[in-house]
Amino acid sequence: MRDRTWCLAASVAAVLAAGTVARAAGPASEQELQIKELERKVAALESQQARNSKDLATTVDAVLRDAERRSQLLADSGEMSAGYDSSFFIKGPKGFVLRPNAQFQFRNVTNYREDAKTDGDGDWENGFEYRRMKFALEGTAFGDLSYAFIWATDRTNGQLKLEEAWTRYMFADDWGVRFGQFKDPVTHEFVMSTKRQLAADTSLVDGTLGGGMGGWTQGALLVYGNYNPKNNLNVEAGITDGASQYNADFTGRTDFANAVPKPHTLDFGLVGRAEYRIMGDWKDYKDFTAMGTKEDLLVLGAGGDWSQGGDGNLILGTADLQYESPSGFGAYGALLLRYTDSDLTGFGGVDSTDWGFLVQGSYLLTGNWEVFGRYDAIFFDNEQGLKRAGVATGDSDDTFHEITVGVNYYMGTNGEAGHRAKFTVDLSYLPNGASKFSTGLGILDDNGGDNEWMLRAQFQLLL
Repeated sequence: MRDRTWCLAASVAAVLAAGTVARAAGPASEQELQIKELERKVAALESQQARNSKDLATTVDAVLRDAERRSQLLADSGEMSAGYDSSFFIKGPKGFVLRPNAQFQFRNVTNYREDAKTDGDGDWENGFEYRRMKFALEGTAFGDLSYAFIWATDRTNGQLKLEEAWTRYMFADDWGVRFGQFKDPVTHEFVMSTKRQLAADTSLVDGTLGGGMGGWTQGALLVYGNYNPKNNLNVEAGITDGASQYNADFTGRTDFANAVPKPHTLDFGLVGRAEYRIMGDWKDYKDFTAMGTKEDLLVLGAGGDWSQGGDGNLILGTADLQYESPSGFGAYGALLLRYTDSDLTGFGGVDSTDWGFLVQGSYLLTGNWEVFGRYDAIFFDNEQGLKRAGVATGDSDDTFHEITVGVNYYMGTNGEAGHRAKFTVDLSYLPNGASKFSTGLGILDDNGGDNEWMLRAQFQLLL
């Protein structure tokens, strides 16, 4: 561009010089015409230069805007977006939403058992552990299809194992199907995510007669309601491999060719749980705390599982009630039942009907601080019930109590982090020990008898 300008200037100078000479030799009108023609050409060149400069500025601006857009990860383009609300998400066309997330629980446990040693002295145990480290891929596809794939890290060896893998398709507003591997939908406490528990962990009674028996299983369920805000009833019912069939294949209870026991110890199971909302918002039913509750919540629930193996039967049942108030008060109660007949493997020809109950309450002192208390008890029918619970001998007590008090601290301004970042400290007292050895709960007694105390301090982070 600069070279063209210099050439133009040189041309103008040459023409002017020629014009000066020509003025003396020719008529003035011809000289003026030459000058005007030259001026027209100069004006045309200047106009073209201005247009080129404008085009250059437009091109530079477009390049900068494109670079800025590409520097943003999955920036919103109408087809693809990403961000964070309650968790990280990636959204695409046709109703595709992916929510990768993680759950981290780090805990310190102090346990004391009276007269636990052979010389009659008490036994102390203290240490740290990551209680839970889970990774999940959850979301929706094609709008009406939802899914959850969850892996848990074994806290004793760090190995990753599949916990849940299911998909749910709602083929109508209130009707759908769910199939895969999932929590056996019997007790509310077990089905509720461990992310949203009130205490540091679930209760002893649920771990023995409820979720500890039902566990994870595989099957297909018919869904009604799916916590639709316009529907007061929610139901899941269907057929499974039986209670507590965790990561088992389709084969039966025995590998007949090699006489090797298989994890699939039951033939089938029929399971169902129904919940009726008397008042309130379904979203408040997803945890036990009244944090964020805007109106009174009252939900009545009941569930059951009938599993059969050979000629043996296992029956689990529960009825529960949950209440929350905008004042910050929350309460929950549950009754649990377990029946095993004499033909079930490991039951020595004796039927057993064992039952228990749980009551708990919580109150928000401020937006950040919450206090809670829980009492649960288990009543075994006979020695066979104790054996099924894991007690080594029949010399143990047949009634076990657990009393727990604690406090939650929810981080953030006025507790805005909620369950995503919280501290929990609780103290449990078992006046005659426990029916079940469970380091996951912090319990070390496995034969009942003497007093046991456990203090748990836990931090939870959800991403």
